[in-house]
Amino acid sequence: MRQKFRPIFCLFMSYFLSSCDSSQEWANLAREKYSQGNTAEALYFYDKALRANPENQSANRNLGILLAESGQAPGSSSFYLERALKKDPKDPDILLYLLEIYISQDSKTNTTRILKLFSDSWDTERYTLAKFLKDCLADRKKNSAEKKRFEENRIPYANASSRRMFEKCSGLDTSK
Repeated sequence: MRQKFRPIFCLFMSYFLSSCDSSQEWANLAREKYSQGNTAEALYFYDKALRANPENQSANRNLGILLAESGQAPGSSSFYLERALKKDPKDPDILLYLLEIYISQDSKTNTTRILKLFSDSWDTERYTLAKFLKDCLADRKKNSAEKKRFEENRIPYANASSRRMFEKCSGLDTSK
């Protein structure tokens, strides 16, 4: 009886293992296409990667960032970034992109949740940056000393999302 199921088991396992590998291969191809400037092809290959394995952390992360950078689909972007965040809840890049999205959507609950995740992480500099950006953009609070400190240490420029938010803060009249 066991002998009859062995070929089926082997076929199932080979399919399972090949689908696991193909998901990462699609994600790698998507990343390559994006780096070449082929955004449409990158989107296509990220979609294929996530169809093969919806839990692929790098595909969710990179697709979320790609969509966030486009500025066209904040809902979709946050969906994929939140998926990636479940696998890596301390990734500062994911947290900064989500912070930018939730501040722009005026979602105080989600903004507070993301700040809490920052505070739980090991990266205190990024936490203080995130708090500064939230205070500046969402609450319109001015903190010239913190702004000057961040200008000097260049942390806001390590991530495209934090750079955009920091530049908005720098150009914002927070005296109102």
